[in-house]
Amino acid sequence: MVPHRFHNQYRHNEIATSSQGKLIIMMYEGALKFVSLAIEGIDTKDLSKKGTYINKSHDIINELSCALDMKKGGDVAHKLESLYQFILHQLTLANIKSDRKALESIVNVLTPLKEAWEELLAKSNNGSVNNADKNLTTLPHKKIASKC
Repeated sequence: MVPHRFHNQYRHNEIATSSQGKLIIMMYEGALKFVSLAIEGIDTKDLSKKGTYINKSHDIINELSCALDMKKGGDVAHKLESLYQFILHQLTLANIKSDRKALESIVNVLTPLKEAWEELLAKSNNGSVNNADKNLTTLPHKKIASKC
């Protein structure tokens, strides 16, 4: 059990010291991982596993949605909110109907979003984006807590 405790401490420290951009990527990675595990639950007819991982995915997407700043984010924030609402709807549908295709559609939406954030973060680390985007890596993250 001791290695598990050290792993948890490491993950806590990684999250506490990550930039906003890295935290968003970590949230997308978590949501994708949990959606994949929910798909496994559907394939193996393990309703408990399906429900557990759909709920975890739902919590992550809800946090991403609640963390959006509609005033500062403008059109991008509104489009992300629409995507997040679509994902939440698909998660509900997948949970009710054990719909694998609904979960696959979520993977198809989240994967390019995660890749775009990774590219943006890599560019900001290399100094090839403008100063407005540099706060993704230089500013400490604010606590992302549900405002909903």
